[in-house]
Amino acid sequence: MSLNNLGYYIKEGFSNLWKNRVMTVASISSVIAALFMLGIFSAMILNVDSIASQIESQLEIRVFLKNDLKEEDTKILEDKIKAIDGVQDIKYESKEQALENFKKQLGDRSDLLAGLEGDNPMPSSFIIKTESPQVIEDVVAKVKGMDGVDQVRYGKDIVEKILNVTYVIRMVSLVLIVVLIIVAVVIIYNTIRIAVYARRREIVIMRYVGATDWFIRWPFIIEGAVLGFLGTAIAIVILRVSYGYTVEYLTSSLFVFGLLPVSMVIKNVVGMLFSIGLIIGILGSTLSIHRFLKA
Repeated sequence: MSLNNLGYYIKEGFSNLWKNRVMTVASISSVIAALFMLGIFSAMILNVDSIASQIESQLEIRVFLKNDLKEEDTKILEDKIKAIDGVQDIKYESKEQALENFKKQLGDRSDLLAGLEGDNPMPSSFIIKTESPQVIEDVVAKVKGMDGVDQVRYGKDIVEKILNVTYVIRMVSLVLIVVLIIVAVVIIYNTIRIAVYARRREIVIMRYVGATDWFIRWPFIIEGAVLGFLGTAIAIVILRVSYGYTVEYLTSSLFVFGLLPVSMVIKNVVGMLFSIGLIIGILGSTLSIHRFLKA
């Protein structure tokens, strides 16, 4: 692109938008709809990932010890568990601490446990945190075979279900995103094609007097880029407002897991949406003018 002609390209691009303002509004609306839905799906994926991470951070292995295990054997067992690959942290909970924690969980009904201090039925245990959910089964398999271990419990099934839901949401979102992008490209393509058709005689004359294809093509590319940019900007504003209301509503409804704040979601999607919006606009206009110049 020659800088000397840049002003002409920009002027012609905006002039085309104004001359075809009905289709311009239709194109911007299609970009808004496509990118708003894309932003919604992106926000959903970010939140599902965040919730899965919250659950994973709470995931732990509870190793209940046999009642007759001696103190020195408990220490030996703890050292063996620490040495297992993937074990990030291990804490010991005595029978007394287990009973006390159980009372706290019962709250006002803790008097149900009155009198158990002398014959405490709660087992002592180790609470193990792993480096990732993927190593839990390996750690559990190794711990189960150790002397002094009575039972091992963990909640990996919950995480697997969450990860499966995340995978399904991602796949469905990906398919819908591709469909929405194709629809937006087709509408912008038709918008530019109408503009090209309206100026066909002018373009033929320009080619006749020696204008290059790129001299003719640049105003339409700028037109497509402007359509993509304006549609993206408005879609982000709508996404910010609607997501903010959603977060406020779900927070006041005592939603169990905290949703990501508006600023974090917008920060993560704004670059992607503007990139896709510009690509949609430029691709739609490039395809349209290319077909005309090729004819």
